Amino acid sequence: MQTKGGIKRVFPGNNTPDGFFSYYDYIIPKNANRVFVIKGGPGVGKSTFMRAIAKDMVERGYNVEMHHCSSDNGSIDGVVFPEIGIGILDGTWPHVVDPKVPGAVDEIVWLGEFWDEKSVRAHKKEILQAQKGAESVFRRAYRFLKAAQIIYEDWESIYMEAMDFGRANMIAEHIIHENFAHIEVAAKPGFQRKLFASAITPDGMVNYLNSIVAGCKKRYVICGHPGTGKSVLLHKVAQAALERGFFVETYFCPLHPHKVEHVVVPELGLALTKSIEPHTYIPCREDRVVDMNCCLDDGIVEKHYPYIVRAQDEFSRLFSSSIYYIGQAKQYHDALEEFYAPNMDFEGIEKLRQTIVGRTLAYAREAESETGQNSGFGYGYGPGL
Repeated sequence: MQTKGGIKRVFPGNNTPDGFFSYYDYIIPKNANRVFVIKGGPGVGKSTFMRAIAKDMVERGYNVEMHHCSSDNGSIDGVVFPEIGIGILDGTWPHVVDPKVPGAVDEIVWLGEFWDEKSVRAHKKEILQAQKGAESVFRRAYRFLKAAQIIYEDWESIYMEAMDFGRANMIAEHIIHENFAHIEVAAKPGFQRKLFASAITPDGMVNYLNSIVAGCKKRYVICGHPGTGKSVLLHKVAQAALERGFFVETYFCPLHPHKVEHVVVPELGLALTKSIEPHTYIPCREDRVVDMNCCLDDGIVEKHYPYIVRAQDEFSRLFSSSIYYIGQAKQYHDALEEFYAPNMDFEGIEKLRQTIVGRTLAYAREAESETGQNSGFGYGYGPGL
């Protein structure tokens, strides 16, 4: 019996205080064998199209990365088959993707040829109104996220005042020594891949961290209050791995999209994750918990405790409001789908899907015959679909 492939779930883009933020350039490497860019309006079946192809490939034993949509975490923005270097991406707004090497690597798959243009055009006014409504509430959501970010930074500053950063540096150095002391610095630095493990969605903060770290035998869980140096520690470990030539997956924080939240070094089976509200990770028995609160001066924390409570409450209120508005944007998007979905030729789309599956398998056989080995792009797959 053929073994099913595994699944890793990530977010390539996010709703952030700076608006929609994308790490789409890191979905699939530049030396990919084939990239299909799916174009079409809302409700034309892009996500279903990609999910069905992923299911077919998993059934055939291929691993898959499912790249979820932050504005609708039930939808898919892309699927990647890392061992064979093939990806299928949603190339429509807000994550516009266009072919970089047309024909040789990339091609557009246009689902617009399967809609009844006359019927869609009959709803032009309603479509434009729904698009305008979605853009308006997204802007409102991002303003509330920006306010929440400012309050979070104030919350961090309270704990930073109480921190012994010398002790925090020693903890980071101990972890680096434990994992890299026996490995020399490489002549050529490694490659850093950037994605999100969690996202701010209509359902709140959602993460798929378990699928990301599933294949790592050595896991550190970095705990501690805001401002206790968790991201600094993770950044230092990532840099140590890159200096030694390793491929490193870094996952960033939706509230601070340039701040490291999780680090995975696939070749070493090593993962370091943050666990803090609103993106928590429950440690397993085998995980090593590192509590950065040990670096805090309890006296200073106690003195500022009323400020901490006020910051927590204010952050929670603002963050909840941003989630509400992102949910409102999804309602507008769902309304948009109603103008397209009834006017689609889904039988035609299914025939196209079968064609793409056949071509993907042909590219896979070609890639496997040329390389004879796993590309190493992607790691840590959970149970099959």
